[in-house]
Amino acid sequence: MSAQFPLRPEEFEKAFVEEVFGAAAGSLRSLTHKPVGTGQVCDSYRFSCQWNEGDLPKTFVAKCPSADEISRNAAAIFHLYDMEVGWYRDVADDCDALCPKCYHADIADNEQEFVLMLEDMAPANQGDQLAGASLLQVETTLREAANLHNFKPDGGFENLRWLHHGEGNGEFSKNTLINGYPVFRERFSALLSSEVLDLGQKLVDKMGDYIAHEPPERTITHGDMRLDNILYHDDGRIAALVDWQTCSLGNPANDVAYMIGTSFADPDERRSEEKRLVEEYLAQRKAPLAFDRFWEEYRRHAFSGFIMAINASLHVEQTERGDRMFAAMAARPAQMAMDLDSLSLI
Repeated sequence: MSAQFPLRPEEFEKAFVEEVFGAAAGSLRSLTHKPVGTGQVCDSYRFSCQWNEGDLPKTFVAKCPSADEISRNAAAIFHLYDMEVGWYRDVADDCDALCPKCYHADIADNEQEFVLMLEDMAPANQGDQLAGASLLQVETTLREAANLHNFKPDGGFENLRWLHHGEGNGEFSKNTLINGYPVFRERFSALLSSEVLDLGQKLVDKMGDYIAHEPPERTITHGDMRLDNILYHDDGRIAALVDWQTCSLGNPANDVAYMIGTSFADPDERRSEEKRLVEEYLAQRKAPLAFDRFWEEYRRHAFSGFIMAINASLHVEQTERGDRMFAAMAARPAQMAMDLDSLSLI
């Protein structure tokens, strides 16, 4: 191992895995791995285990630092690894939102070295960001969003240091988007319409006001609640929320608007269903805002997927699929923002 815990799949030693699962030394006969998922910020692997004893997991999923230095540096700058480790270490077991069970979580002070060993949710499959979601996928995901937003830790939010990484970063985020948008616009000029790209410039011009907005409520939010970060059963129902690297204390309307805005490939379906979906989400909340107040927050945060597409595309390794995915993440919320006249609220 290159640290006190493994950082790459080949560094997972049998003795380490045996210790994590409380198994006797020498009881793990074989340990193999293969890549899984499409994440660009870290690397994930499914491990297969053959045990001599006990009712121990035959598989688990390990998340490791990205092999790409650019992605690792971005993760440290934005505290992405620390937020995900914090979620699984401090909250996941007590919150009703569906997510994989965590077997082991550790992170170094430099926030570039970490390891997570998680329950393998197979045969559940990752959603397809490019293809878009079924209505059932969106409905069942928003129920879990409500469970997440209902959660209040016994010790209060202040005791969870990693939840507050985003505080005080408003100026940095604003400048990053302002300086980076010309690069984004040029890179995606062949994948996005001029209407979408012009809307992005208008949004960036108002980014200071967008970031300064004070939400009417704060809850734990996932921050990246889109199809690539959700596992579904074959029947379309959600199995688990994964990829908690942007988990923070924030505006719950951001998760709801992000999920709906990035999920529907057909804007007509989104237009016909979104008010009902928001109403059903609010019905699951323990202390919901009035519909009209939440709907205004929802409209305002229609831009959330677009902003993530700009920001993430500038800070992770560029791939062909990644660019197509970021284009979809920008185009769908942009259409939603135009339909809802979201720019008028900033």
